[in-house]
Amino acid sequence: MKRIYRLMLICLAFFIAAGSYLAFYALREIGKTPSAEEMKAFEKLSYFKGGKFQSPQEMILRPDNVRNGPAGWSRFFTQSPFAPKTVLPHVALAKKDFPVRPENLAFYWLGHSAAIMELGGKRIIFDPVLENAAPLPLAVPRYNKSPIEREELPEIDYVVITHNHYDHLERKTVRALQKAHFVVPLGVGAALRGWGVAAENITELGWNDIFEQDGLQIIAQVAQHYSGRSKLASNETLWNAYVVRGGGKNIYWSGDSGYGSHFRETGRKFGPFDFATLEIDAWNMGWPNIHLFPHEAVQAAKDLGAKRIIPFHWAVFDLALHPWHESIDMVLDEAEKGGLQVLTPKMGEKIIPGKSQTSKWW
Repeated sequence: MKRIYRLMLICLAFFIAAGSYLAFYALREIGKTPSAEEMKAFEKLSYFKGGKFQSPQEMILRPDNVRNGPAGWSRFFTQSPFAPKTVLPHVALAKKDFPVRPENLAFYWLGHSAAIMELGGKRIIFDPVLENAAPLPLAVPRYNKSPIEREELPEIDYVVITHNHYDHLERKTVRALQKAHFVVPLGVGAALRGWGVAAENITELGWNDIFEQDGLQIIAQVAQHYSGRSKLASNETLWNAYVVRGGGKNIYWSGDSGYGSHFRETGRKFGPFDFATLEIDAWNMGWPNIHLFPHEAVQAAKDLGAKRIIPFHWAVFDLALHPWHESIDMVLDEAEKGGLQVLTPKMGEKIIPGKSQTSKWW
């Protein structure tokens, strides 16, 4: 009996220790939220009300309309039935593959919404997530590993974050890049500072705010979305699209956004664009105005006056219950009807938008 009792105590101690570790791990990944003083300062903004940032349109959620449901959280702990059956074509990247001096324009898609862009002799990384997309290990797994390891990232001048969801903001990569300058939405700086980024290396932007340095100009723009790394802190930080200018190029970076008049307004103010990166995946009729449907991505490109688009936010995570390549196939069909050029680099492949040709590698 004593032996059984001892074994039970050992099991209990193990589960308590494991639970404590997971709780610590999750809290560290969640990160800090804006202080009461910061939240007070946000109140002067027209798009911040009742302690929350507001999207241009109210979020529509229709649980009964979810395609290929159910959409419960349990599905994020297993490999998706919609995932590719084999390793996707990619180009493995290492530090040696990047020039010592960044080019005037070069683009490397790292999968999902992560990319490295060389612009005007500076190197920018956008939404660098290289592992899974959740505050717990193994949850929301990637289809395939990133084309670049964190230790092989080249020297980065600027890190641009569109919002704080886990598929766009990763603590470990933030820590690896903390010597770079971060351009982020309002409120996101709190998490970065908690992860070791110096306050002087962080610029927070609200909609229409401008960051200028080293010949680069980054203008935060409206997006139709939401934020939060826990249910207790939803919409306490902003979400941005960006106009990025440098080296004589004018680029639109959508981040995550449902469709709306903001694309037309941004095109009117800042277009036309040499190219636009536009999200094309994670759409579902259960949440119809949180992400772009493929036909809306093509329409958004037209609204912006974009000469070509680079589709992103696909081929890495199953966030919306549809086959992994369905979105890109639909985008190509829609773009062909409208005469829009679509660039589809492999993950890790270097391209120069406006010069490079890409293939239908999937």
